[in-house]
Amino acid sequence: MEDEVDLKSKVAIITGGGTGLGRSICLKLAAEGVHVAVNYSRSKASAEETARAASALGVKAVAVAADVARLSELERLVERVAAEFGRLDILVNNAGVTKVVPFADLDGLDEADWDRMYSINAKSNFFLARLAAPLMKKNGGGCIINTVSTAGLKPSGSSIAYSVSKAAQIHLTKCLALALAPDIRVNGLAPGIMLTRWTDGFTPEQIKATVGKTLLKKSADVEECAAMAVQIIKSDTMTGQVVTIDSGFTVA
Repeated sequence: MEDEVDLKSKVAIITGGGTGLGRSICLKLAAEGVHVAVNYSRSKASAEETARAASALGVKAVAVAADVARLSELERLVERVAAEFGRLDILVNNAGVTKVVPFADLDGLDEADWDRMYSINAKSNFFLARLAAPLMKKNGGGCIINTVSTAGLKPSGSSIAYSVSKAAQIHLTKCLALALAPDIRVNGLAPGIMLTRWTDGFTPEQIKATVGKTLLKKSADVEECAAMAVQIIKSDTMTGQVVTIDSGFTVA
C-alpha cells in the first residue's frame, strides 16, 4: 500500500512498555524492525525482560526508567533515547493508572487520586509529545499513538476520575493532531477491558459484569489491540482519530 509506512530501522518509545498491552506493542514493533525504548516506572524486571525479547527479534532494545508524571524524568527519557539511538520516530503513550471506586462513591476519591490520574493518563501525554516532537521532526516527522480507553467515550470504567482523565486524553489526542500536523500524526487506540495485570484490582464479578455488557460477550484481545496499534502507526493518512476495539461495549 502506498500510504503504509515502512517501520524498519525506526525508533520507538513505549511508556509502560514492560507489561500487558505495552509489552505486546513493543514486541510487534520489534518484529517490524523497530528499535525500542521500553519505559517503566516500577516494573523493572518486566521491562528488562521485554527488552531482551525484543532484542532477540534482531533490533536494539533498552529498558529506561522514568516516572511519566514527572517532567524532569520525561526529559531524561527523551535525552537517553536521543543519545542511545540518535533519532525518534514513534511515541506510544501507553502508561496509565487507575483506582477502582464505584461511581456512586463520591467520597472514595480524594484530590491526590484526581491529580495522579490526570498527571499520568493525560498530562504526561502532552509533555512527552512536546519533548518528542523536535527529535521526530529532525528526521522528517513521526507518529504518536495514545492508549486511551472506552471509559473516555462513555461514562464507564474503574472510577469517575479515571473516566474523566481518559476523556481528556482523547480530546488531547485530537488537539495534538492539529498542533503537530503535517509532520507528526497523532491517534488514539481505545481498548475495552483486557485481561492483563491492569484488571488485578477488579473482582471476578466485576470483570464478568463488564464483559457481559459487550455485544460479543468477550474481553478485548491484547494481541489484536497491539496489532491494531502497529497498523495505526503504519497508516500515513490517518491522524486525529480514535480506533476502538471493545467487543461492542461502547455501542451496547
